[in-house]
Amino acid sequence: MIPVRPSYKFGIIGYLLAWFVGSFWFGGLLKSGTVTSVLGVHMAGLEHYVYYALAGAIGGTLYALRLLHEYYDQLTERWLVWYLLRPIKCAGASVMTIVLFQSGIMLLQTGNSVYAKIGIAFLVGFGYGKLMDKLKSLTEALFNGSKEQTPDNKPPQ
Repeated sequence: MIPVRPSYKFGIIGYLLAWFVGSFWFGGLLKSGTVTSVLGVHMAGLEHYVYYALAGAIGGTLYALRLLHEYYDQLTERWLVWYLLRPIKCAGASVMTIVLFQSGIMLLQTGNSVYAKIGIAFLVGFGYGKLMDKLKSLTEALFNGSKEQTPDNKPPQ
């Protein structure tokens, strides 16, 4: 493995800090009503989902910053992409997890509390790897069905 140059390390730190601080900052702008549309998309109906995405990005970025601090001396090029994609993947996973809870496909009662959903979105971002394991087992259960064997140990026809 090729170690990463210090300039790349500082770049990753800056990138993650921009996501971390920027997510709080953008959430504040949205809550204050300063931002009403982004790239032509009106935030009125999407505001809660943006909060979920931002909370997921904050959780994922916090986890990435913790790992970067812990393994700073061992950072290799392989991990650069992981650090770059972590906030984006966690933001998307957080929104979709809240949608799965709201739809009843995944069971967790949050009621109508936006703050509870924001908290869950943060935990999804922080525990992204565990969520992916859960989603994998859920999709296997939904789409693979049971793997029944016939008495002669051959799959059913």
